Amino acid sequence: RMRPGRTIQFRNMKALVVPDGIAIPTCGRCSAEYLDAETTRRLGPILAETYRELLRARVRRAIDLITEHISQRRLELLLGLSQGYLSRLRAGQGNASPELVSHLALIAHDPAARLRELEKFWADPEGFSSDMFARH
Repeated sequence: RMRPGRTIQFRNMKALVVPDGIAIPTCGRCSAEYLDAETTRRLGPILAETYRELLRARVRRAIDLITEHISQRRLELLLGLSQGYLSRLRAGQGNASPELVSHLALIAHDPAARLRELEKFWADPEGFSSDMFARH
């Protein structure tokens, strides 16, 4: 069957949209969709490209939110990234890893607090002082 609005778990994304024009085998009795080897082979590259596009969009958004609080260069230093890397990602040149996108998403959720925590973490010679992550 082919129908709009279908999603599938792909890598760490719980619901990646399946393009409308892709037929997926469906059980005639219960209407459950299942991926056979041929469908998986055809769908794999399409989902991988969709995944990369979503990562690019998410990394751009996270960088935009975070850089309202810190310069891109300072953020690169704080995260141990090479100079200009975030600029390249922001411009859509390159592919961020899901791990980097995850880290930036966590920072972007509360940039002021997360950046303060990272600054404190990297300033501490031992990395984890006893009061560093204490809840207030």
